[in-house]
Amino acid sequence: MEGEGLTCRYCGRPIAVPASRCPWCGRTIMVICSHCKQYTDDQGTVCEHCGAPLEPDRPEGLHIGVGLDDRMAKFIADRRRAHLVASAVVAQDLPGFFYSDGQRQTVLVDLFGSSPGPHREAAALLFAATVYLIHHGYCALRLMEDGRSLLWTEKRPWDGQTISLEGALARQAGLGQTLLQALRQAIAEETGVSPEREEVPVRRRGPRAVLSAPPIAEAVVEVGRRTVLPEHLEKEAYRETYRTLADFVRQEPGLARRIAEEVLEALSWFRA
Repeated sequence: MEGEGLTCRYCGRPIAVPASRCPWCGRTIMVICSHCKQYTDDQGTVCEHCGAPLEPDRPEGLHIGVGLDDRMAKFIADRRRAHLVASAVVAQDLPGFFYSDGQRQTVLVDLFGSSPGPHREAAALLFAATVYLIHHGYCALRLMEDGRSLLWTEKRPWDGQTISLEGALARQAGLGQTLLQALRQAIAEETGVSPEREEVPVRRRGPRAVLSAPPIAEAVVEVGRRTVLPEHLEKEAYRETYRTLADFVRQEPGLARRIAEEVLEALSWFRA
């Protein structure tokens, strides 16, 4: 690790928050000191913060809130309640989930096109998070009285990690909001970027619309990459997650495309 431990020694990419594994390459990079409860370089012999001989602590031995800021406390708590959420799994292998060889293509290519870029990647993660919450019975969509808008409702409380697109979307459920409003608020909450105060009239875009990639898209992708996942077999997780997305698109093609449209419109509401 370099500096304060925010650069991976293996792939050289920046890390948004301290973590046991690099969110980009998945290699182990840090451990939690059993003395001061802070992340430190896993290759050291003493803790970088308190200087005590390095003795890695187990997650169950941590006392949340003791000597930690709110962000770190949430991150450590997330390790205890981590789910194999779709957005984080897709973020681990975006090229695989956007596979297309001219003859076969994934459902994400069908929904968001094949042009590479952070915007379609961000849209894919938000779509995956929405489908995950519906599939696992956390949230539901209901047609509102106007016959056009989709109401984002809660079916059961979210019990997964706080730092995740799924968590952000689940927190918006049951507030009397449309899916579009919930997506906007979730994006703003997780990226720290505020939407425009006045809504700019936007003609509804189809799911294949090609948009520029503003910084907000990169921020959404980073949320997916830093979301904590439990121990898992990557290939099996990829297959299970893709099967969930593909089954949903096959069983609810109209709804799937509508969600894709709402996701794209929500992203377009944020200006660079």
